[in-house]
Amino acid sequence: MKGQKSNFSKKLAMEALLCLLVLPQALPQVAAAESWEKLDRKLKSQVLQINVGLKMKVKDSLWVQLADLSPKHKFPVFSSSLQDKGFRVVGFGTCFPVKTTSRDKTYFLTNKHVVDTADQLIKECQLFYAAMKLYAEQTAGWGGNADNRFKEVLQIVNISTKKDRTESELAQYRQTVNEIWDTYEKNLSTRVDPKRTAFNKYLSQALVSYELGYFMHPAGPANQPPMVAKLYKNAKPENEQDQDLAILTVEKTNLVPLDLESTPPSEGQEIQVIGYPMASDQIDADSNKYYAPTFSTGRVSRVAPRILQVDAPITTGNSGGPVVNQRGKVVGVVARRAMSSSGTELTNFGAAITAQRVKDFAPELFSGN
Repeated sequence: MKGQKSNFSKKLAMEALLCLLVLPQALPQVAAAESWEKLDRKLKSQVLQINVGLKMKVKDSLWVQLADLSPKHKFPVFSSSLQDKGFRVVGFGTCFPVKTTSRDKTYFLTNKHVVDTADQLIKECQLFYAAMKLYAEQTAGWGGNADNRFKEVLQIVNISTKKDRTESELAQYRQTVNEIWDTYEKNLSTRVDPKRTAFNKYLSQALVSYELGYFMHPAGPANQPPMVAKLYKNAKPENEQDQDLAILTVEKTNLVPLDLESTPPSEGQEIQVIGYPMASDQIDADSNKYYAPTFSTGRVSRVAPRILQVDAPITTGNSGGPVVNQRGKVVGVVARRAMSSSGTELTNFGAAITAQRVKDFAPELFSGN
């Protein structure tokens, strides 16, 4: 009996040793949490500022840009020029490269409302020049030439940018731009032209066209050339399942993409929001010399099916930035912050689109991830 007990004990000891040797290999390998300091050194080069640039043209290949507001209604006034002054930055936010199953190019995540920043300005430009075409037709006089009158009105509107204008020129300019917008309100607005028949007629005569540019700036000196991106996918507002997301592409980069986290986040989990808030530039006198992201630490304060609520400070410019955990993986994409009843932003009540919703938005890029 004693020998059998000894052999049995040895057998148990041997099985326990084998379990210790085999068990670590059977368990999945999970990346350990790192210090924020160590993570931030890596993440700094992986989060970029995105600037949305806009160029617009009208009839006769004239370049146009926002110049003023009309005195009466405070509606936009657009001046024109033969000179192409390049893209004008009309919006900005944050973006970051994300790991996908595609290897043909680099894909960047940001918000729909970031890439759509120029939409309102384009629309206002179309309204202004459609109204100007009708105004020129109405004021050309009996037997007058509407095209020649349109050119005259263009010159009057350009007084808005004239440095040595006289008081009489300024009075003529103010009266003219007020009358242009009155013409729109009386004849082309959705109230009097709900089917947009008249508006589309004069818009086609004005020949308003535009070009958008998406310029991504990595951390570093401000004089280094930005990466120029193309829009790959943008959320459709009529689709309730779509989130406030957009994906851009660049052909070749050396940037290391960020991984989307596969494990759902939980309340109380420590996270960091990374981005380019405008507030940081306001307190940094040298901010025009370089690009550098801001890191804000907080926690997941609520988990909902489509969004994460985080208490890390979020403000203008953070849109499109990653929300990362201590494994350096993306648990969400910053989308918006809450507003009080008085209209002030509640910076510690931010919403981020979940990593799973990102995968649902572009399954062709994330299947198997």
